[in-house]
Amino acid sequence: MKRPTSRTETRLIGQRGFTVVEMMVAVGVTAVIVAAAMTTVVNTNRANIANSQIADTQQNVRLATEIIGRDIKLAGFNYSPTDPATASIAGCTTTVGSIAKPVSLRPQDQNSGGADTGPDSLSLVVPVLNTTGWTLSAAAGGTQNAPAPYNSISLSAAAVTQMVAQGLAIGSTVSIGGAVSKTVASVGATSIGFGAGNFVDARFPAGTPVYLLQCVQYQVISNNVPTCGSTRPCLVRNGVPIVDGVEDLQITYACDGCNTTAPNPALPDGVVDNQDGSTSSGQPSFTQGDFVSNNTWAITPWTPDKIKLAQLSIVAIQPKAEQGTNEKGTIAANSSTPAVVGDHDPATSPGYSAPAYQQQRRRVLVRTIQPRNL
Repeated sequence: MKRPTSRTETRLIGQRGFTVVEMMVAVGVTAVIVAAAMTTVVNTNRANIANSQIADTQQNVRLATEIIGRDIKLAGFNYSPTDPATASIAGCTTTVGSIAKPVSLRPQDQNSGGADTGPDSLSLVVPVLNTTGWTLSAAAGGTQNAPAPYNSISLSAAAVTQMVAQGLAIGSTVSIGGAVSKTVASVGATSIGFGAGNFVDARFPAGTPVYLLQCVQYQVISNNVPTCGSTRPCLVRNGVPIVDGVEDLQITYACDGCNTTAPNPALPDGVVDNQDGSTSSGQPSFTQGDFVSNNTWAITPWTPDKIKLAQLSIVAIQPKAEQGTNEKGTIAANSSTPAVVGDHDPATSPGYSAPAYQQQRRRVLVRTIQPRNL
């Protein structure tokens, strides 16, 4: 006769556990799910990093173009380098023949005799930026019916103090209202003098802005840790880094009166010179070929004062080396061919390595700018 099953035995039978096979299957499935999830997380993180670097590179190339473009527009600021009463501004001179002449814009092609093997640079006269504004504290020049030539201007003591802190001194150049520029002969507590005989005939009301002019230089620095903070290149303004990751700077120029060969007239006529002989409907036409790169801009009539347009090309690279976006970290050829701008092909630069070059993403921005004050 079979013994009746106790309640305890019944509960034990109903709570039967997993077998070893079932445990192994469960662990395997869990491992696959976790591995897939981790792969997704890793790939997503790499993609986010790559997208962030792309955005940073795009922002850098735009920022560099805006900063340089702004100063090219202001180049000169009605600085009068041909006025004997206006001295040259250090850094913005060029030698024409055997004579050093002051210029408002000084092109500096990396290789004026042929294709470049590195970035160009540029020097130009622009006003010192300030946030408070320096203005005349009293009208200058008299009235229309009673003109009064003058050789000094009045400003507030605070304005003069700020200008001195920004570099105002004897020999500096100031611009009154962006219309008249003069060399400083004396600096008083509330005045700036231009010296005996250096009179200004123009009239300006109180409140007219007064600008302190300076010469700035833009250039690209590479593999310089003290300047750029790393071995990556950066754009510097007067030696101060302002934009990270700028790899190349190329500038070409269109001029009026620097090419006197037909079909161009013998003198400037307000129309950009035709450099490549291109025509449209039988008439000279403006094309990309009218921008000049290989030139010293120091042999008459090829001088900086003839420049009317500047075409600025900036190349920026991503902040960090590419890590790949798939689970194996495979690095793609993100720059399959060199970014050729102006007359510079990076493949001709010293130390160029195609595999290393291709692993870095790049952004190129080209903009044509018209200097307003040349």
